[in-house]
Amino acid sequence: MNILYLTANFPYPLTSGYLRHYFLIRELAQQHEITLLSLVGATFDAANIEALTPYTKRIMTVTSQTRGGSRRRKAINRLRSVVSQDSAIVQMRGIVEQLLRSERYDAIILSGKQTYFAVRGLPLPPLVADMCDATSMKIRGHMRYASPVKRLLLWWDWQQMRGIETKIIRSAQHLLFASARDCDVMMGGLAQPAAVIPNGVDLDYWKRSTSSRDAHTIIFTGAMNYAPNSDAALYLMRDIFPRVQQVVPDAKLLIVGHSPTPEVLQAGQRPGIQVTGFVDDMRPYLEQARVFAAPLRFGAGIQNKLLEAMALELAVVASPLAGEGLRTRSGESPPLTTADSADEFARAIVHELCTPASVTSSEREYVQRHFSWPRGAAQLNEILLQIAKS
Repeated sequence: MNILYLTANFPYPLTSGYLRHYFLIRELAQQHEITLLSLVGATFDAANIEALTPYTKRIMTVTSQTRGGSRRRKAINRLRSVVSQDSAIVQMRGIVEQLLRSERYDAIILSGKQTYFAVRGLPLPPLVADMCDATSMKIRGHMRYASPVKRLLLWWDWQQMRGIETKIIRSAQHLLFASARDCDVMMGGLAQPAAVIPNGVDLDYWKRSTSSRDAHTIIFTGAMNYAPNSDAALYLMRDIFPRVQQVVPDAKLLIVGHSPTPEVLQAGQRPGIQVTGFVDDMRPYLEQARVFAAPLRFGAGIQNKLLEAMALELAVVASPLAGEGLRTRSGESPPLTTADSADEFARAIVHELCTPASVTSSEREYVQRHFSWPRGAAQLNEILLQIAKS
């Protein structure tokens, strides 16, 4: 098949939130020809294109000067896309029109809500929309913990996002989601074809190199300028960890991830806490920890950080929201402990710190069974073949 693949950000490096598309493209390229068209930011490193070159027939990028920034800026940019005033989206749409005139595509895979406006209203081949996660659900969850002024902006952003998601659902021949939870939330009782294709884990990379670990070390990882992560880190440092220290005085907490906000850096000055900022390799930090704590209070999709911790055989204590993202379509739940309040989190973490590490690897086995890139790509391939025949 000849496939046009659109993304709202370039799917490399693999530390980005778009690693999903790198692996799906890599797997699909074994059977199909892929043209990749991506929005990129002004600071995009063109050398990243080399990583996708072996798996694509053609790669094109469109530079947006408005990508990134504060939530307010992102919300404004989203509105510009809605009314077709974002110059990068206009340029992207022009490229799509030119490509559709010059050759025949069997399918379009669309990722990123913003990219929808580059194809809206055009005569298209079958469209597969990778929703990945329920962004509107994430925004709505954020509203619960925001200040009154920020809540108004979030409400407005939620309204815009929900409208975009509805338009994409109505336009696509098939929809993809990264988690069963998000699929259920978005689709409700709709009869539109939808599939859950979870993110995978490179088990050769995420594999322990040592059996030793610090019995009293807790860790949380992620991009610390991403609102769900920074909120979870602050909740962990300010409310949960002090309760753990009351029982385990020598407990240590590692907050590992790039771009920590000023609030995260300030909270990280408390005794027993280390905020690392960017690290070249996350694995040594995960390997030294005994417990991975994920007190995410809002968010969506599947938490790669949990999969990586589980692949490295860490005990995981997570909020219901974070744990539910790892539930399989068949209803199987991940081998982790869920906790809601700060007291529940502290008790669960203390229990893990004071219990000898299990000799089993149920966490890794769960990841191995359910979160494989080749398996997900094979499922996507079946969907593409099915819609091409219809």
